[in-house]
Amino acid sequence: MQYLTFLSDILKNTVTITCLVMVMLLLIEFVNVRSSGRIVAKLSDKSWLQVIFAALLGLIPGCLGGFTVVSLYSQRLLSFGALVAGMISTFGDEAFVIFAYSPKWTLVLAAALVVIGVVTGLLTDLFYHREEAAAADECEFHDGHEHHHDGTAEARLAWSNCRRMPVARVVIAAALLLYLAAILTGVLSHEHGSMPDLNNYAAAPALHEAHEHHHHDIISWENIVFGLLALVTLAVVLFSPARFVENHLWVHVVKKHFLSVFLWTFGVLLFLKLLYYFVDVNALIASHESIMILLLLIAVAVGIVPESGPHLIFVVMFFSGAIPFSILLANSVVQDGHGALPLLAESRSKFLIMKAINIAAGLIVGAAGLMMGF
Repeated sequence: MQYLTFLSDILKNTVTITCLVMVMLLLIEFVNVRSSGRIVAKLSDKSWLQVIFAALLGLIPGCLGGFTVVSLYSQRLLSFGALVAGMISTFGDEAFVIFAYSPKWTLVLAAALVVIGVVTGLLTDLFYHREEAAAADECEFHDGHEHHHDGTAEARLAWSNCRRMPVARVVIAAALLLYLAAILTGVLSHEHGSMPDLNNYAAAPALHEAHEHHHHDIISWENIVFGLLALVTLAVVLFSPARFVENHLWVHVVKKHFLSVFLWTFGVLLFLKLLYYFVDVNALIASHESIMILLLLIAVAVGIVPESGPHLIFVVMFFSGAIPFSILLANSVVQDGHGALPLLAESRSKFLIMKAINIAAGLIVGAAGLMMGF
């Protein structure tokens, strides 16, 4: 029974993440085709604007901002530098905890992450601009001559389109209805639970268990947003022309992304669960809290973990006065919660490069902060 619960939790989180990513990809594909690629044209020659836009998206609390940035990047609507900026500015579910205890420090951290993200993203695009431009030219989503020559007509919504119900429309619509039902009943939801007690949280034997085992909160702002996004996507699927649903939503999005996103997400979450089961990450961190340089390295290393939970120890240690702001900032620069998981399915090499850049930025910022005394 314990193993069934173990696998059930992993499967639930995997399905939740995969469903949200697919909803975002479906909506982005519709908007891009409907606009005949005009959105891409407006952003394609303004990498600085992409970087700023992605950095601001990353500030959305929780994983929604990260998922959106990765989805836009996978469709070549954002540059690699913009992806880096968005992943730097996001700090996962920890945003809720920090805001609950100190809105002032939340604003300070958010402002610092945006600045770091924008600077790092712009520097990244200096080296990756040509490569990303070439990739965009090869991407079928944005070939204006082949796919988007008449996007306005191809993706026009109309009641009459419901008369044709190809298999692709039925399958996608049924999946969206199941997703909506799961959100409304609380079966699938991205919950954060009650805020931890700062005085006792650091002594908790298993931080990730304290983060995961909490009461169900169906009516949360994130679940409302997820539900609304799914409703809009359902309308797009039902009222779009059958050809658009089959050629774009089914072939370009579902068949290309669904299985890889699901399998990579499941694999990473399973690995993390096993790691937490055999290694007490929090005790390892706490045992080195008196050595700031080593703590900085640990904070950056923990930031690599694509999971919300272990990072909370640095929030607790900062508010309790055990570490300076620079170490919390370094951890926040590197970590992105679940936001970057779908990037593993899109491109393992880009995931590793993005993480390497963010690690370098985190180390530089953290070391500079320690030297300057903050």
